[in-house]
Amino acid sequence: MRIEDKLLVNEIQKRNKDVFEALFHDYYPPLMKFAEGFVFDVEVCEDIVQNIFVHIWEQAEYLNITTSFKSYLYKAVKNRCLNHLRSLKIEDKHQLLYLEACLNDSNVDLDDTELIRKIEQAINELPPKMADIFKLKYVEENSVRDIATQLNISENTIKTQLLRAKDKLRVTLRENLNLNFML
Repeated sequence: MRIEDKLLVNEIQKRNKDVFEALFHDYYPPLMKFAEGFVFDVEVCEDIVQNIFVHIWEQAEYLNITTSFKSYLYKAVKNRCLNHLRSLKIEDKHQLLYLEACLNDSNVDLDDTELIRKIEQAINELPPKMADIFKLKYVEENSVRDIATQLNISENTIKTQLLRAKDKLRVTLRENLNLNFML
């Protein structure tokens, strides 16, 4: 750890508000940009980054940073972003089973046909790239890795676009069908 980082940690442990505020103002914008690379939701990114600074301030006396302060902050943001994405994946995975069954079932009755039409319409109302990614994953059953390779974009971008698509579909289908159980 560099001397500057040791001094910074020492000042934060002493509850030096000026140093903490300077640290916040220096690192908040780049940490937000970094978090948006994972989560793509500004409000969630704000919560993540602000919570890290709150944690640092509240736990100042227990800070045990062995790397540079910058590395510590970026690693904390990355870990919290990944935890957030993991929690969304776990939550949404089970909620999509019915949607997948409807999209893949060719032996549906008349009522289900209308439901499938509305689901397909909602998917088509997504932004074009997001709709393509959603269809590649849930209609054509491609893996995230295959989609990323095919579209030449990162796997994290694919995951984020899928999460956003599910959120948009959830809202659209709740409004149009009053189906809270579906997504």
